[in-house]
Amino acid sequence: MPSASPKASRIEAFSDGVIAIVLTIMVLELKVPEQVGEQGIGLGLLTSLLPKLVPYIMSFIVIAIMWVNHHRLLDAAHRADNTLLWANIHLLFWMTLIPISTAFVGQHLFEPVAIAAYGFVLTGRSTAFTLLRWCVTRDERGMLSARYAASVKKSVIATVIYGASIPLAYISVYLSMAIFVILPALFVLPDFLLPRWAVNAPEKRRR
Repeated sequence: MPSASPKASRIEAFSDGVIAIVLTIMVLELKVPEQVGEQGIGLGLLTSLLPKLVPYIMSFIVIAIMWVNHHRLLDAAHRADNTLLWANIHLLFWMTLIPISTAFVGQHLFEPVAIAAYGFVLTGRSTAFTLLRWCVTRDERGMLSARYAASVKKSVIATVIYGASIPLAYISVYLSMAIFVILPALFVLPDFLLPRWAVNAPEKRRR
């Protein structure tokens, strides 16, 4: 299989730098409380960190999965035209919003508006990655290659599910948070545990 184009390699390197900054900003939000209390450092301190630690873990997993898929995707890119460049910038825009939405959830963990805002950012990120996947896997005529149809379908379904978390937050924040936990898990579980739509067969054949 032909290797990725030099321009695609530059896009990947730039994206890696942006993602590293996103992770750095996000982890800096995890600050130890200044007042430990009369009982000193113990379980109470850990409990006070949970509201920020939970959304941090969720976001870290989302970013990690996105980085792995982004790396594999650009390995398949044989050209880097303006459409691909702007699609990647569009993705990075949504990635840079993850730290602030994560911090918002950390400050208001069970507030519908915070959960909906977080879902909105993840929906935008998933939409952007779907567009990027299409840009990489389309053929010379601009049509979607049949080889990668399952991959794009998987991304579209994930985007729709993320989008459902926005209105669902005003019905039950727990259901929305379940989407934030379960959906990323579908990208790391073994294939035999996944629903059919979540199995990315074309990419597995390519490895």
